[in-house]
Amino acid sequence: MRSLLFPLFLALALAQPLPPKGGRYIYSDGTLQELLPGEGVYRLRYLKGGEAFREDRLRLALEGVHLLGVELSGRYFPFDPPLFLYPHAPYPGQAYSGSARFQGQKVALSGRVEGLEGLRVAAGAYNAWRIRLAYTTEKGGTELKEVYLVPGLGVVAFRVGRSWVELLRFTPF
Repeated sequence: MRSLLFPLFLALALAQPLPPKGGRYIYSDGTLQELLPGEGVYRLRYLKGGEAFREDRLRLALEGVHLLGVELSGRYFPFDPPLFLYPHAPYPGQAYSGSARFQGQKVALSGRVEGLEGLRVAAGAYNAWRIRLAYTTEKGGTELKEVYLVPGLGVVAFRVGRSWVELLRFTPF
């Protein structure tokens, strides 16, 4: 059994976290995301009701995905330094953390790869890495999030508190 699982783990470890040509994601909470690739940077635009309300700037590096900054209401707010979001080659038990300045305050992110799980969402069935993320701010804000990441596709589901959001459809560019 172990020898049968090795090629699966190897293929998942070698795949990049995001689709190289980008695409559109439709989630069960009504959010539409557009992942737009550029020169070394992806723009992840969030739309609701056809209107953009946020845009994340992401950099794909050898070790994984970094959050460079966020555009809100037409203003860009960088993270200094960029925050590490997702590892390129996750493995069970992997833990990581970092902190940055954002909008005048210190924010911290810590993540832990809980394991690889089979997951069925409206968009299909996937082998997804379950990653627990904790965001905290020096002003006392906290958000705990459980993310299901599929290499080469991105986030197919996530949970914040009791709220479950899943991918309904992905359309590559």
